[in-house]
Amino acid sequence: MKVRSYIWLLSSASIGGALLVGILGWWMFHSTNQLADELKNETENSGKSSGEYSVVKDFLELSRSIVMSLEVYPENYAGIFGVTWDRLNAAKKGLNDIAENYLKNYPRSMLNPIANGLNELTLVVRKMEKISTWEMSGESKYMSYNQARSHLNSASEELDRGLNVLEQEAEKFLKNSRSSLKAKGLELEQKKESDLLILIISSVFYFLLVAVLAFVTYKSFASPIRKLEFAAKNAIDYNHPFTLKETGPYEIRSLIKRLQGLILGLESTVKKRTSSLQAKTIQLQNEMNQRKELETQLVHAQKMEAVGQLASGIAHEINSPSQFANDNILFLKDAVDGFISKLRGEPTAPDLKELQFLAENAPEAVDQAKEGISRITTIVKSMKNFAYKDAESIKKPSDLNQAIQSTIVVATNEWKYHAEVKLELDEHLPFVPCNIGEINQVVLNLVVNGAHAIRDHFKNGKKGNLNVSTKHYAKAKCVVIAINDNGGGIPVKVQNRIFEPFFTTKEVGVGTGQGLAIAHNVIVKSHSGQIWFDTEEGKGTTFFIKLPLN
Repeated sequence: MKVRSYIWLLSSASIGGALLVGILGWWMFHSTNQLADELKNETENSGKSSGEYSVVKDFLELSRSIVMSLEVYPENYAGIFGVTWDRLNAAKKGLNDIAENYLKNYPRSMLNPIANGLNELTLVVRKMEKISTWEMSGESKYMSYNQARSHLNSASEELDRGLNVLEQEAEKFLKNSRSSLKAKGLELEQKKESDLLILIISSVFYFLLVAVLAFVTYKSFASPIRKLEFAAKNAIDYNHPFTLKETGPYEIRSLIKRLQGLILGLESTVKKRTSSLQAKTIQLQNEMNQRKELETQLVHAQKMEAVGQLASGIAHEINSPSQFANDNILFLKDAVDGFISKLRGEPTAPDLKELQFLAENAPEAVDQAKEGISRITTIVKSMKNFAYKDAESIKKPSDLNQAIQSTIVVATNEWKYHAEVKLELDEHLPFVPCNIGEINQVVLNLVVNGAHAIRDHFKNGKKGNLNVSTKHYAKAKCVVIAINDNGGGIPVKVQNRIFEPFFTTKEVGVGTGQGLAIAHNVIVKSHSGQIWFDTEEGKGTTFFIKLPLN
C-alpha cells in the first residue's frame, strides 16, 4: 500500500469518527432542547391549569355560598336578597367566563346543569323575595314560603350536582397537568443521564479510535522511518553493515532498497578513496617530517653559523683566562722548584727572603689559576650546552634559566664591550616542555640584536643596559621571557616587517635577515607560543617570548 492510501484511510477514519461524534452530540443537544421546550410548555400549561383551577374553585365557592346565604342570614334580614342577588349575578358571570375561556376543558354538557341550577335559583330567589313583600299573613303566606323553600332545595341539589361534577373535573385536570409536568421533568432528567452515558461511551470510543490510528500511524510511518534513520546512521557513522527489512508503505520500502544500494556503493567508493587518502596521508606525513627535520637543521645551521661568527670572541674569552692560569702555574712551578732545591741544600736554592716571597704568593697563585681554569670550563660547558642538538628534535622538560645563562656566556664577546647584562630569573620557574636547542638560538638572536642596538645607539663608548628576565604565570599556565635593551628602538616604518624572512636593517654582509624569522617560526609554529615586542624610538625595545606549559 502506498503512503497516499495510508493517509486517505487514516484521514477518513479520523474525520469519520469526529463526524459521528459531532452528529451524536448534535442529536443529543437537539433532543435535549426539544424536551426542555416541552417541559417549558408543560410548566406554562401547569401554571395555566393552576390558574384555571383557582378560577373554577372561586366559582364553586361563590355558587355554593348563594344557598348558604339564604340559610345563614335570618328571614327578616332586610339585605338578605341584595346579598343573594349579588352572589347570584357574580356566579352567572363566573360561569360565563369559564364557558368563554375554558370551554375546551369544560364542555357545554358539563356547564349546562350548573346554568340551569343558577336559573332555578334565580326563579326561587325572585319568588321568595316577592313572598317577603306580601303584607298578608297567616297560613297562606307560610305555605307559599314553604313551597319556595322546597323549590330552593331541589334547585340547590341540582346546582350542587353540577358543581360537584365541575369540581371533580377541575381537580382531575389539575392532577393530570401536574402529573404530566412531573413526567416531563423526569423524562428530561433521564434524557440527560442517558445522554451523558452515551457521550462518555462515544468519547471513550473516539479516544480508542484515535489511539488505534496513532498506533497504526506509528507502525506504518514513524517506526520504519526511525529504523531507517538508525540503520543509516550506524552504516555511515560507525561503518556497520546496512541490513534493514523492507517494511512500511511502498515509498518507504523503495527508499530502503535504494538507500541500501546507495550505501553499499558508497562503502565501496569510500574504501577506495580511503586507501588513496591513507597513501597520501603517509606521503604528507613523510613530507612534514622531512620539512620539520629541515627546519631543525636550519635552526641548528644558523646556530652553528652564530657559533662561527662568535668563534673569535669565544677564543679570546678562553685565551685570556688560559694565559692567566698559565702564568700562575709557571709561578707555582718556580716556587715548587725553589722549595725542592732548598730542601736538597743545593747551592742554587733561593735565599730565605725569596722563599718567604714564594710562600706568601703561592696560595694566591693557586686560587687565580683555579679561577682561570674554572672560567674556561664554564665557557666550554656553555658552548656545549648551546651547540647541543637533540637527534629526535622532540620537546622535553628543560631548565630555561640554565639555558639563558649558557647563552649569555656564549655571547659575552658581543655585549661585554657595549652593555651591562642584568639577569632577573625566576627562582621558582618550572621546567618548560620545549626543544631547548631551538630556544637557545632564539635567545641568542635577541641578545645579540639587543647588544648591536646598544652599540649603534651609544657612539661615545658609553655602555647601555641589557636585561633578561623570566617569569612564571600559574593561572595562565605559561612562562614569559623578556629581553630588554635601551638602544635606539625599532623604526615605525619597519616594525611590521621584522619577522619577514631575509629582511634586515643591517649592512650587507653583517646580517642575513633570518634571525627573527627563525625565532618567530620556532616560537609560534614549533612551540605553539607567542613572540611580540614593545619598542619606542630612542628609548629601546623589549622582546617577549611566551611558552605554554602544557
